[in-house]
Amino acid sequence: MTLRHETVKNVRVNLLACLECASNPKALLSKSRYVERVEQHAPNVYTVRFVWRKLGVTRRYEVSFRVERRGDTIVYESLEGSRYPMRFEFQLTPSGRGTRVRVAAEMKAGLMADLLGRRDFAGFVEELVEKGIVALAERAASKRGGGDCKTCILYDPETGYCYYLRRRVPDPSKPPCKGRAYMAVEGEASP
Repeated sequence: MTLRHETVKNVRVNLLACLECASNPKALLSKSRYVERVEQHAPNVYTVRFVWRKLGVTRRYEVSFRVERRGDTIVYESLEGSRYPMRFEFQLTPSGRGTRVRVAAEMKAGLMADLLGRRDFAGFVEELVEKGIVALAERAASKRGGGDCKTCILYDPETGYCYYLRRRVPDPSKPPCKGRAYMAVEGEASP
């Protein structure tokens, strides 16, 4: 069995900053609740310790990845012979005043894939990506605190979704975080 999940996110950060973050697993994965540790062993080779908690049981899985940039695409591919074969592909394209990120992820059969199942794997990938966006925003923000969703990096105006809260925002002029998570889009000020 191979688990697969694709997702598309809109990030209001320039393409170069997105490429830099996606190329660095420490930066991209650092905020995820599913990541316990990221270590670099050689140029472009990282080991990620994933942690999975379900039904009171905690399991840890170490996966070593080679990270490769191919133009505007970043690929994380588990090393040959890995006990947990995984692959993440981040395709980044300029979009309006930011970047569109398409993520394709897959995990081949094995104990971790058997434990996760398709629905859990989708949630795992979505959380990794959205927490990566929060980490990116923290590095790219020109101003923090006090604004509303319309000028916040963490808000996707196309979908009305907040990556920090991980949910839709019904009224972007009244941020549910009350501006505490606000990070200004470059060149914009809060109203």
